[in-house]
Amino acid sequence: MTDLNADVASEAPSTLITFALKNGAGEVSVETSNLPDAVYREALMQGLKVLAERAMSKITKEAYPDEAQRKAAIKAKAEANIEDMYAGKTKITGQAKASKPKGAVMTEAMRIARNLVKDVMRQNKIKQSTVKASEITTAAKALIEADPSIITTAEANLAARAATPVKIDIAALIHVDPELVKADEAKKAKAKTEKPLSAKQAGKVAPRAKGSKPTAQAHA
Repeated sequence: MTDLNADVASEAPSTLITFALKNGAGEVSVETSNLPDAVYREALMQGLKVLAERAMSKITKEAYPDEAQRKAAIKAKAEANIEDMYAGKTKITGQAKASKPKGAVMTEAMRIARNLVKDVMRQNKIKQSTVKASEITTAAKALIEADPSIITTAEANLAARAATPVKIDIAALIHVDPELVKADEAKKAKAKTEKPLSAKQAGKVAPRAKGSKPTAQAHA
């Protein structure tokens, strides 16, 4: 016969909370199940207050000279932090940040996200020609942040491409145009000559030619 109480106990979250003390004084642990209800509620309230008041360093008197507006901004941020708690988006102390995808995965994810953004633009009859590319990129990045499944799709797409070899030699079909190469080199050379001097370079004195003598200055 299965011991139901044992199963429940094994699945129950730990009630032992360990945290570091200030000034590197080590760690202590609190068994929350041993706390009286009033103390437990106080600890919970103080902890929730800290989480609700996170990321408010920019809500200052300088940024919000009007006190009523400043208070409204503080409350709005606290409410947003609470919504993050409900959604599981609160930063957990000591938890390593999830590494963001890089390279080919991020490139593919951005391609997917940009296309999704453009689809929404078409649905809302927003012409792409009237929107800056940077705006689409910003929206695509926000979409990836909000929907991690785009990264999963990007990884699957790359894996599928790697597993499906290209049937023909594409490199043999691509020919470099000499005129375009020449134009590209001229563009680079022009950009190099027109590049402004840095402050450090501008302050340098050109070296005197070897063997030359300083020019005597006429005095009035």
